[in-house]
Amino acid sequence: MMNKVLVVCCLFLLALSDCKKYPDGPRVSLMPRRERIEGKWVAEKVIKDQADVTTNYKNYIWEFTRQYSVITQVDTVKHNGIWSTTTMSKDFVIDYDDGRREIYEIRRMVSKAFWIRNRQTQIEFHLKPY
Repeated sequence: MMNKVLVVCCLFLLALSDCKKYPDGPRVSLMPRRERIEGKWVAEKVIKDQADVTTNYKNYIWEFTRQYSVITQVDTVKHNGIWSTTTMSKDFVIDYDDGRREIYEIRRMVSKAFWIRNRQTQIEFHLKPY
């Protein structure tokens, strides 16, 4: 009986180690997605065509609220919208009030790091808490 439990536990851990929702992690998180996303974020690193373009985004602030609203601020200009994720997808979507839609692939999502890549422009944002 003990051997069967040990085998089941080993198989579970092996299966869990091969499952990773986002390419850059984490493997497992007990914190819901919404709680990992909500808050104010700034660019720690921004990559475009394998080049570091972080300085172009030093004045950007993204604020994602618990009610799924987003405020993107660049200097004193603010853009409002709604953010969402899909249940089984790695997509992170922002629909702005002016009709623009941005779709990102979630690369990493933990409490202190939110990495997303714009599916159209391929610009990758490594965001950190503000």
